Amino acid sequence: MDWQPVIIRRIKMAMINNPLDKKADLKTIRKLYQDGFIKPEAFQAAQAVLRSPADWFIWAGQLLLFIGSALVLSGIIFFFAYNWDKMGRFYKLGLLEGLILACAVSSQWLWRKKLEAKVLLLSAAVLVGVLMAVYGQIYQTGADAYELFTGWAALIFGWVLVCEFAALWFVWLVILNTGLIFYWVQVGHPAHEYSYELLWLALAGLNGAALIFRELGALAKLEWLNGRWLRIILFMALLLALSIPTTQLIVDWHVTGILWLSAGIWIVAAGLGYWLYRFRWLDFLVLGLIVMNACYLLITLIGKNLFDYVEHEEAGTYLLMAMIILAIVSAAALWLRLLAQKIKKTGQGGLQ
Repeated sequence: MDWQPVIIRRIKMAMINNPLDKKADLKTIRKLYQDGFIKPEAFQAAQAVLRSPADWFIWAGQLLLFIGSALVLSGIIFFFAYNWDKMGRFYKLGLLEGLILACAVSSQWLWRKKLEAKVLLLSAAVLVGVLMAVYGQIYQTGADAYELFTGWAALIFGWVLVCEFAALWFVWLVILNTGLIFYWVQVGHPAHEYSYELLWLALAGLNGAALIFRELGALAKLEWLNGRWLRIILFMALLLALSIPTTQLIVDWHVTGILWLSAGIWIVAAGLGYWLYRFRWLDFLVLGLIVMNACYLLITLIGKNLFDYVEHEEAGTYLLMAMIILAIVSAAALWLRLLAQKIKKTGQGGLQ
C-alpha cells in the first residue's frame, strides 16, 4: 500500500486545523489565548486592533446615520434655494420652524436611543442657522455675517450643554471660530484697527481653551469627550493658528510684540504638547503633527535665509533647497520611527 498520499492528506488536514494558519479574528485569538499559545499582553493588543462583525456593523450604521443626516440637511438647504421665489415668507419660516421643532421633539422622544437623539438635536442646531439666514434674507435686516454666526452660536449653546455630544460641540466651535473671523474682518480691523496677527492669537486661545476642556473632560471620565478625533482636530487648529504669525515673523521679520508672543506661545504649545502626548497620554498622531509643523517652520526659516543670501536664484539653489527639505523630512520620519521602536520595547502606555 502506498502510504505517501495518506501522509500528505493527513498533513494537509493538520495544517487546515491548525489555528495558527487561520485568518485572524476575535474568535481565533480568544481560542489561542485559552489554549496558551499567546500571552495576556498579546491578547489585549489583538483585542484593541481586531473588531468583531457586530462592531463593524455598528460602525457602518453610525457612519450611514451621519452621512444620511448630512445629505438630508443639504437637501433642505437646496430645496429653499431652488424654490425661493415660489414660497411665501410665512411658508419658508413656518416650514423651518416646524422642522426644528420636529427634530427637537423627536430627540426628546428617542432619548433612550442616544445616538439617534443626539443626531436629531445636531440637525436642529444646524437648522437654526438656516432659519436665521432665511429670516435675514426675507426681511433684509442688513446684519453682518459675524452677527449671524455669533447669534447662531448663542442660540444653540443650551443644546450644546445638555446634549453631551462631541459632534455638536465641534460644530458649535466651528460656528464660533467663523463668527470670530468675520467679526475681525468686518468690525475689528476696519473700525477698531485690530491687527490680523491678534486674530490668529485669539483663534489660538479659543481652540487651546477647547483642547484643555477636552483633556480635562477625558480625565473626569466624560465619555463623550474621549474621542481621539476631537483632540487631533483641536490640536491641529491650535498649531495652525500659531504657525501663521510665526511664519510671518520668519518671512517678513516684521517685529511686533504680538508676533513674538505668538512665536513664544507656539514654542510652549509644541513643547508642552510633546511632553503630554509622549509621556502622559501617548498619541503618536499628535506627535506627528508637532514634528510636521516644526519641520515646516524650520524649512521656512532655512529657505528664507538661503534665498536672501543668494543674489541670483539659479537652479542650483532650488536643488539645494530640495535636498534640505528631503533631509529634514527624512530625519523627522526616522526619529519618529526610532521613538516608536523605543516605546514598543519599554512597553509604555497606550493611546487615550
